[in-house]
Formats: sequence, C-alpha cells, structure tokens
Amino acid sequence: MTAADAEPPRRPAATRRHVMHRFLGRLHEVFEEVSTDTAWALTPEELAECLCEAYAAQGRLAALTLGLVAQADRSGLPAYDGEVSLVAWLRDRVRLAPAEAKRQIRLASRLEHHDVTRRALGSGAFPVASAAVIMQALDALPADVDPTVIEEAEAYLAGEAHAHDSQALRRLAAHLHEVIDPDGADQRLAEQLARAEAEAARQCFLQLRHDEGTATSEGTFRIPLLQGVKLQRMLESLTNPGRPDPIESVDPETGVQVSAEERRGRAFLELIDRIPTKKLPELGGSDPTVVVTMELGTLLGGPQAAQLDTRHAISPGLARRLAAQAGVIPAVLGSSSEVLDLGRQVRFHRPKQRLAMAVTQGGTCAVHTCTRSAVGADAHHLIPWHEGGPTNTADGVLICPRHHTFADHPDHQVIRLRPGRIQIHRRC
Repeated sequence: MTAADAEPPRRPAATRRHVMHRFLGRLHEVFEEVSTDTAWALTPEELAECLCEAYAAQGRLAALTLGLVAQADRSGLPAYDGEVSLVAWLRDRVRLAPAEAKRQIRLASRLEHHDVTRRALGSGAFPVASAAVIMQALDALPADVDPTVIEEAEAYLAGEAHAHDSQALRRLAAHLHEVIDPDGADQRLAEQLARAEAEAARQCFLQLRHDEGTATSEGTFRIPLLQGVKLQRMLESLTNPGRPDPIESVDPETGVQVSAEERRGRAFLELIDRIPTKKLPELGGSDPTVVVTMELGTLLGGPQAAQLDTRHAISPGLARRLAAQAGVIPAVLGSSSEVLDLGRQVRFHRPKQRLAMAVTQGGTCAVHTCTRSAVGADAHHLIPWHEGGPTNTADGVLICPRHHTFADHPDHQVIRLRPGRIQIHRRC
C-alpha cells in the first residue's frame, strides 16, 4: 500500500457545502487532469506565463493555508481530533516537521493582525517568504512605536515586496528605522549595531571534528562580522591569481577546473601553515607544536604509520615530509621505543641560505620543469638530513610543496642535474 492509498478518499467537490471546502475539492480534481508531461508543447510565451501564474498561485494558496491554520488554532481542532497541539496535528496529518509547523503557526497568527500583508499575499503579489520577512521586521520594532507608524511600515514593506525578492526585502527591512523615524535613524542604528556586535562576541564558537579514516578535519564556526571579513580578505589574498605562486585553478593531475570553494579551502590550509608559532602564546611552557612520533624504519622509508600527539595516525610519507619542515617536531623512536632524535633545529635552512638557493634556482622551484615560485617553497635536503646530509646551500634546494611530496616518496628518486636544478622520476 502506498502513502497515497493510505489517504482517506476525498469527498466529491460538488457535494461540499462551504465555498472554501468546495474550492479545494475542485482544485484537487483539476490536478488529476493536468501534468507536466506535456509541458514540452508550450511556447516560450506560454511557458513564462505558466511559471508566473504557478508561483502566484503558490502565494495565494499559502495565504489560504495560513488562514486555515489560524482558524484551526482558534477553534480547538487538535483536541477534536485527539491531538495534544496543532503542532502535533500538522505533524501527524500533513507530515510537517515540528519546527516548520511552529514557524507556520506563528506566521499565521501574525498575519491575522496585518491585513495589508495578508491581502497582498492572497492576491499572489509576492511569495510567502516575503510575508515572513515583513512579519519579522514588524516584530523587531520597539514596543513603544506608535500603531500608526507600524501600519506605515507594513505598507512600505508590502509595497517593496512587489518589486524585490525576499533577500533584498530583508536588507530593506534591516533599515526600516530610517523610514519610520528618519530623525532618530542614526541613533537607533548605532544602538542596534552595538547590541548585535555584543551578542555576536558572546555567541562565537568553533567546533572541530577529526576523522582518521578519511584523514580530514571538519567543523562549524560562528564569529563576529568584522573578524569574518578579515578572514575573507586573508583568503582572497591567498587565492589571488596574480601572486607569484598562485593556487592552481586547474588540477594538474585530472585537468578538472578547481571550484572557488576548493581554492578557498586550499587557501585556508596555506593560511594555517603561514601562522608563525613564535607569534602565538606558549602552550605547556613551549611554542605550540605538533609532535609526530614514528619508528626509525618509517623515517628511513618503511611503511609503518606515524602518529600525531593527538593519537591520530598519519601516513609514513606525510610523516617523512613533516620531518623536513619547520613547525613540526619529529620524535624518532628506536626498537625499544627510546627517543633517537627530537628534531634538532639545525636541520632547517636559515633565511640567508634560502635566499642564496632561490638566487641559484632563478627564483623558481628546483625541479627543472616547474615554474612555481621559490617564495614559500620547502627547503629539501638532497642527502636526507637523517642520513647525515648537511644543512647547506650546496646540498639543499627549494621545491614547491607538490614536488616535495614526490621527492620524499619512496617510489620516486631525485637526480641532481646541476646546482639548483633537479629531476624527479619514478623508480623502475
């Protein structure tokens, strides 16, 4: 039995007493006669008219529906049908989620007291979302506002709703005080913004969830507007295609266009990596540091996974790459779990050494086919540091993060072509 079969049969429209009851019955009877299967036969002019009329009908039906909801709330319909509330009735009879049912009941109640908006919605002049914006704006007015001013504000917003979508209407509603009280608009706006900013500072939060299985972290956050705009500007600077080493707009492996969202995500990663730990407060008596624990065999090319100090596992390849970077301390363990190496700082090339390598390489990545900028590139030891390789300009090169991934991977080998130029290819 389908959900449709489970519904009780409708009473024929011709036998219904009340005009509204009869109209809705006729409406469903007509619905049985029409289908979008033949919409292909409509001309562009007919299709446009159908769309406009269908959306207008939605608004008119919404006004009718909300009027019925308000009547049901007044008349005690839920108790008549053995339900504890109208929310429960709407959930059980029309499958509305409780949150949506509550929203519609509130809107129906408010529309009962605002004839201008209710009649405009009932004429199909604008969608129900715009009516909800108008009600929210009127509810937000101070309690001491004169009723006449409220009527003027409603008339203004209802008029604007004829010409603007609900999003634009919401922006107009945010400045409603400028319409109802032009003289005190600046003061009211200042007070409103101050309250909103104080509330935003109290309600900011950030939640992070780490998933070892997918090797990802995700979360949600809410921050004040000013800090949000600052974050946006930082990401815009990092996604700027005019920078020396721009974030690629096309994936080099697949040739697929990288979406704006993905580019912002990669910019966010870079922003995190760019934050110098020396600029942050100490944590536990030292700079905030991620410790990667690995077996000696992993550092020498073995397949054993490494572990962050949060107990999350990471791949051996990533662990070896981190061992060559500043800001992460590799803790290398021997067979008895004794610490053999705790990431001495001498393994990292100094600024002057990096500058000399950049000059030797002509300002680009050391890989002979790569044109990415050496600015911000990783310093790589041609003779691995853990194998005794010196931290100097003769045995070091600057390579972009992408090629550094290959350089440290056991399936690839690095060949020195000449000073400042290398080649990376897969081992046979």
